[in-house]
Amino acid sequence: MNRDKLIYMDFFKRYYPIILFFLIIAIICYDFSVRDDFKKNYKNQGEYAIGKINSIKGYGRGTGFYFLYSFKVGDKDYKGRSMVDLSFSEAEKNIDKRFLVLYLKHNIYNNRLYVSIPVNDKIKSNFELHRWVSCYPAIQPKLDSIPGAGFFFENYF
Repeated sequence: MNRDKLIYMDFFKRYYPIILFFLIIAIICYDFSVRDDFKKNYKNQGEYAIGKINSIKGYGRGTGFYFLYSFKVGDKDYKGRSMVDLSFSEAEKNIDKRFLVLYLKHNIYNNRLYVSIPVNDKIKSNFELHRWVSCYPAIQPKLDSIPGAGFFFENYF
């Protein structure tokens, strides 16, 4: 039994750079497919929700930041994060404000926050939000410009 364990450990010690390389490639390919799935299916399988920006978190050495937001579907709360194309001072003004979130029916974790589409405080439910979006055709071009998101696993964990 101990000999089998040594054989496995020797195998991983010898080939860990190759295993790590293929693991990184697999993660990048899966992330690309999740993003591509959203681009292809958001018109047919997309649902709307009201998202509230909770905070801003920086990454890198002060090079960028993203919004951390939450939204509710039914009785369950979901969290996500979205890249931002705003200056930090402009982004700070959006904390605790409500914006449109678009998610896929078959994968609720594949969602995007649209900071360019603020939601009025009078809208209380996702059904009212769906009617509101369908009444204003000027929103459609904004929906077609899909905002950036974090890696797929950031919304799952």
